[in-house]
Amino acid sequence: MNTIAHSDIARGFVKQLDKVGTKKAIKELAALILENRIHNQTDEIMECIGAEYQRVYGIVEATTYSVYPLTADLKKRVQAMVAKKTNSRKVILHEMLDSSVLGGVKITAPELELDLTLKAKLSKLKAYQ
Repeated sequence: MNTIAHSDIARGFVKQLDKVGTKKAIKELAALILENRIHNQTDEIMECIGAEYQRVYGIVEATTYSVYPLTADLKKRVQAMVAKKTNSRKVILHEMLDSSVLGGVKITAPELELDLTLKAKLSKLKAYQ
């Protein structure tokens, strides 16, 4: 069985989005994954698809994790920071409320993770002791 590189799958999927539409492209992707028995690699494949989509369209999706909703000003600042760090034209921001975050915010996007939570800062402080 030939192995297919995740980056090749991602490039093919993003190309198919424009050619055949989202619904058919997703069905083709699912068939490819099942036929090649790589269903245990879907997380990695989806990460590659996200990175390829970002590269082609300049759009990135980012997720924030915080204990309280972000203010409108903070959302704009996070979007601007993510856009700059990922060289994107547009950032779609998803907010997740997480009671395990004591304070601060954690931001994730393809090829970016920024942990500005109180827990992360305390862990760094403990490492210096």
